[in-house]
Amino acid sequence: MATDTSAETRKLEGKLDALVKLASARNDAIVIQGVHDVATDTSAETRKLEGKLDALMNLVTQLAANQKPASVAKVCGIRSSNDHHTSVCPSSQQSGVVEHPEAYAANTYSRPPQQ
Repeated sequence: MATDTSAETRKLEGKLDALVKLASARNDAIVIQGVHDVATDTSAETRKLEGKLDALMNLVTQLAANQKPASVAKVCGIRSSNDHHTSVCPSSQQSGVVEHPEAYAANTYSRPPQQ
């Protein structure tokens, strides 16, 4: 019986050794497949981000092409302040205001005082 036990033990050890090698090979395959999947996912993710970036660049280009130049506010010719623009000047908002501020100023100063 000792011989049978020893032969069975060797047989079991051989099977166990084969199973360990098989499991090791499977784990290596899983690791390799996992690394490959990550690399593929990264590549797919990169393509997705590049597509979004291209779409954003196209949108910015279209917006820049359709953008009108900003209008520059004109400084009021009546008042000397640089932050007093003609669009907010109460004098230019009144009807009948002369287009030339110099003429308006001259007309104001040449009139006799009102009482």
